[in-house]
Amino acid sequence: MITKEEFIQMLNWEHDVLRKQTAGLDHADSLLQPQPGGNCLNWVIGHLVVNLVDILNALDGEAPADLPDMAPYAYGSEPIHCDSPQVFQIHVLLDMYGHLTTLVTDHLNQISEADFDQQIDFWQGKNRRGYVAFFYFFHNTYHLGQLEPLRNLAGKTEKLI
Repeated sequence: MITKEEFIQMLNWEHDVLRKQTAGLDHADSLLQPQPGGNCLNWVIGHLVVNLVDILNALDGEAPADLPDMAPYAYGSEPIHCDSPQVFQIHVLLDMYGHLTTLVTDHLNQISEADFDQQIDFWQGKNRRGYVAFFYFFHNTYHLGQLEPLRNLAGKTEKLI
């Protein structure tokens, strides 16, 4: 069973991985399309933001009231193929991710172990709040793994991790 402190540490490590994998990339780089298909880096980062909101919700925290509409990045959304008014600049997505990581870790520091272990409804059935949040963390990790080849599309092929 994962502890709140271990979860916080992993969230911070993932934020560090995101910073490393996006260093030196600009918005145009984030829209480069993998071939023969798939999601661009911009969609992946936006989806990571959505996942952090899911983690915060699972922990019974509150997402920022001013969080913009993230529908283009939601589960099941279509790949982003070009820039549009609904597509956020990479630096905006990275700022959102950082802010949400802080909100999640602050919330974890405020809740009790009993709250973390509370049984809640989940699409898989009742489960521990910490398990549900960790499920979304696992999903986040899957998408973080997509960043390296998407970074490579922009010609950034140095070993980072």
